[in-house]
Amino acid sequence: MYKKKQFPYLVDTFKYCYLLIFLLHNAVGFAQVKNNLSVKPAIKTTQLVTGFAHGFEDSTWLYLYEWVTGNTIDSSRILNGQFQLNVPKSFKEKSRLFTIATGSYDNYKSFWMDDTNVIFSAVKGNFKNALLSGSKSQQVHEAYLRSTDSLVIEIDSLRRHFGDTDSLMLLKTNRLVEELKQINIRFIEQNRRSAISAYILRMNCIEWGVPLSRTLYSKLSPENQKTKYGDFVKKYITYHKDIAVGKNYVDFVQMNVEGKPVKLSSFQGKYILLEFWASWCGPCRKENPALVQLYEQYKQKGFEIVAVSLDVNKQQWINAIAKDSLKWPNLSDLKGSDNIPALMYGVYGIPDNFLIDPEGKIIAKNLRGNSLERKLKKLFDQKLTE
Repeated sequence: MYKKKQFPYLVDTFKYCYLLIFLLHNAVGFAQVKNNLSVKPAIKTTQLVTGFAHGFEDSTWLYLYEWVTGNTIDSSRILNGQFQLNVPKSFKEKSRLFTIATGSYDNYKSFWMDDTNVIFSAVKGNFKNALLSGSKSQQVHEAYLRSTDSLVIEIDSLRRHFGDTDSLMLLKTNRLVEELKQINIRFIEQNRRSAISAYILRMNCIEWGVPLSRTLYSKLSPENQKTKYGDFVKKYITYHKDIAVGKNYVDFVQMNVEGKPVKLSSFQGKYILLEFWASWCGPCRKENPALVQLYEQYKQKGFEIVAVSLDVNKQQWINAIAKDSLKWPNLSDLKGSDNIPALMYGVYGIPDNFLIDPEGKIIAKNLRGNSLERKLKKLFDQKLTE
């Protein structure tokens, strides 16, 4: 399941004991970067990410993305293992999260950048352990990761190996999740002026719920409340509704591909599968062929799919609709993870969906594959025998 963004949530680990040796070893090389004509000169209105990318062929491209929006900020060819990227100083936040990646995204690294230049050094195939210098926020994030990495790894291992079938293992997993949650809460409370705190709250607010998120948001510094991370939390607190299986759906309006407003309530009277997805979401796209088949099978019997996309690029959204033959109503506000219906319904990751009955009650959530097929078969078989 993809989390709220095009870029996955990264758990990077760092090897501090090698940092000083590594940077000293490469000191001469960093000086050479300044004289490398292939590298872009510094511009007063920019900050620099200067560094080494070892093991790549000359002319391999590296791209710098803004983490929140996924927008490409700059790109650079690697020449003699060296590169340089420019970051405009037009960003309002003093601390920002970026991602450096190859074109195929098989090597990538997310890192924090303040209002100073950054030195970056990595080896092909091991970008996750890239070494960075020049960012205080990155140092804070590294310290945070060291306090949580072992828990994250253990929770992930338990979930992959046992799921929710073993009650004892599930109990242990839930205990570790709560322990991780408390670490995160303490970090936010003790680092209210750090952008890392706003980021952590943004990544967890939907899972933690409105009351706790509101309390922690109020503890962030005014500057952090105004960051893109803090703004997301504020929107979640503002728009989220208490939606759950057994409760009535909440209506909303979104634009379709023609730019016309469409209400969810205009489909009431049918069984509605409210499907949240995006063109860039691999698991979502893999689900689409099965959804198309079920739609063709049941659309004449009172079944409708209403798809809400978390896309930001309209053309990519339209292209995916055409390529996957999605003939049901497709809606979006093109605000990505800030999509209002997604915030209302507490969508934590995509794909996600809600099955609504003709009376407007939510009767199931996150039905995929065989589970959805069995549910629809049961619903419509019952209708035929009544």
